Amino acid sequence: MTELSGPQDRFILHWLDDSRANRILWALELLQLDYEVKVYLRHPQTWRGPLELFKEHPLGKVPILEIIFADPRRPPVKLVESGFIMQYLLKNYDPNHILYPRDPEKQLEVDYYLHYSEGNLQHLQISLLINFSAKEVVPFGLKKVTKFLTHALNKGYYLHEWRLNMQYLEGRLAENGTGYFVGDKLTAADVMLSFPVFENVFDNEDGIKQITRDKRDLKVLFPNLYKWSKTIKYNPSYSKICVMMDEEVEDLILRNPHFEYFKQN
Repeated sequence: MTELSGPQDRFILHWLDDSRANRILWALELLQLDYEVKVYLRHPQTWRGPLELFKEHPLGKVPILEIIFADPRRPPVKLVESGFIMQYLLKNYDPNHILYPRDPEKQLEVDYYLHYSEGNLQHLQISLLINFSAKEVVPFGLKKVTKFLTHALNKGYYLHEWRLNMQYLEGRLAENGTGYFVGDKLTAADVMLSFPVFENVFDNEDGIKQITRDKRDLKVLFPNLYKWSKTIKYNPSYSKICVMMDEEVEDLILRNPHFEYFKQN
């Protein structure tokens, strides 16, 4: 990124472990912006985020990105929703087209994936996970019936839709033929899809096999997605933020933080 003269805007990213916030962190790193990260930890049993996040936004969800503008006349803002945050960063902080192609047609493709990732794909994975985990949180006497009903829901609808989307993405990579979703280099489309495809699936192969009850080899089922996932995993800037956040989480745990969570009935 070209060096900018004068003061620059600063960013504070509210980050939760194993969350969508990681790809916003990756974008901040790729765009070489001046950022800091405020770390929160999930409850080890319920997997819920802490109540402290509600002090930052009424929904208490990450990512939350604060922007402190260099221009003192502009008040700070807080942005939420991954696709919206990414679009804002691309529009305002990517003058050299690091993540947003120069070609308007390819820009349109990137914009599509920003919304597709959250609008069509992610909710299917969340539904699969909730249905798989539901039996663990219901009263003991309801565990068997809950397991039966949620398995029926997954088998009857969510698994079919999830596989359809995975096959769709596999085909899009094959059609593009470059190893990336748009053009011939990493774009914001790849960054957005890194969470639902790489982190949720190929970096969680044992977990996804349990949830889907499908023991087939994902590398065989989706070879292009597997190859793309390796590209993501070994990208130097992605590796850098993962190591950085592992260290941040370890340090925070050693400091024994006292997060408050929803009380379970």
